[in-house]
Amino acid sequence: MPDDTAARNPSEWRLPSGFRDPAESPVFADVLENVGATPLVRVNRLAPGAPGEIWVKLDQFNVGGSSKDRIGLNIIRSAIAAGELRPGQRIVDFGAGNTAIGYALAGLATGHPVTIVHNPELSPEKASLLRLLGADLVPGRHDVPPDDPRNWAAIAERYEREDPSNWWARQVSTPANPDAHVDSTGPEVWHQTGGRVTHWIAAVATGGTVSGTGRYLKSRKPEVSVIATDFTEKVEVTNLLPILDRAEGWEELERDFPENLQLDVLDRFESRRKAEVIDYGWHVARTEGLVLGPSSVLSLRIAVDLAHRVPPGSVIVSFSADSGRDYTSREYNADWLRANGYGEIADKYEPRH
Repeated sequence: MPDDTAARNPSEWRLPSGFRDPAESPVFADVLENVGATPLVRVNRLAPGAPGEIWVKLDQFNVGGSSKDRIGLNIIRSAIAAGELRPGQRIVDFGAGNTAIGYALAGLATGHPVTIVHNPELSPEKASLLRLLGADLVPGRHDVPPDDPRNWAAIAERYEREDPSNWWARQVSTPANPDAHVDSTGPEVWHQTGGRVTHWIAAVATGGTVSGTGRYLKSRKPEVSVIATDFTEKVEVTNLLPILDRAEGWEELERDFPENLQLDVLDRFESRRKAEVIDYGWHVARTEGLVLGPSSVLSLRIAVDLAHRVPPGSVIVSFSADSGRDYTSREYNADWLRANGYGEIADKYEPRH
């Protein structure tokens, strides 16, 4: 972390005078070595005058384009070491695309074919990349009950049960998911902030990032605040909030959110509506030059709000899981916005002529 951590006035921004020192350029013997050690970048324009510093951990700089490269590699590596994944078996799991890319890269390196059960919302960009990497795509649903044969977890389970040559990776429940962040993301954030981090903010997703990184940071500094985030529309259909808040009768509620979300690590849960997040994503891109995926914008929105309420010297680290480039046909596309009920956002940033 630079010694001069005072926020810069936007009017004082200048282009860098040159390029970084060539001696800092990494050299890798294999493409998968370019996973981890991602940049931490100061946010300068979004919260002028706020007492808290805001930093974004840009995990889109992993070779596969997202934080899920970390868990994809670690899940496969751990399974091979434990003898769970045998030579030649097919890796099967469900997901929205990012972990699938990590699996595809790990499968190429280890000789394991990959099948991904995806939901209808899989972006065209991610689907094309997965096919380019040789993964098989099977349509599924995440918005139907677990016993529905169309449910993506039910499909993955059926693949494993009916064919012993398939191995279900179970990203939402395997300890190798949060362990990847205990071993990498957490130590990186600690090192990059010089131990000054006071708040860690990340989306719920499969639970691994916010829980694993939070667990490591709290082991070094118990007073670090760990904040999980999700879209309000998703929270409203789960039991996450009443269980986390220990609302009356929470003990009797069925846990219907990822097993890897470790509630004892979380200090708080915050959500925002998707329309607000999409709007803010456009604003962030045009204000800060950061092109972030929607869940990453969600965490940053919460970090900016928090920065105005914390004591001076607070260091807030917001996690960016992937780049907004994977959403240029959807949330960051004016035609898609107008066709899906977000026309006001499209008109705000890309008005009709």
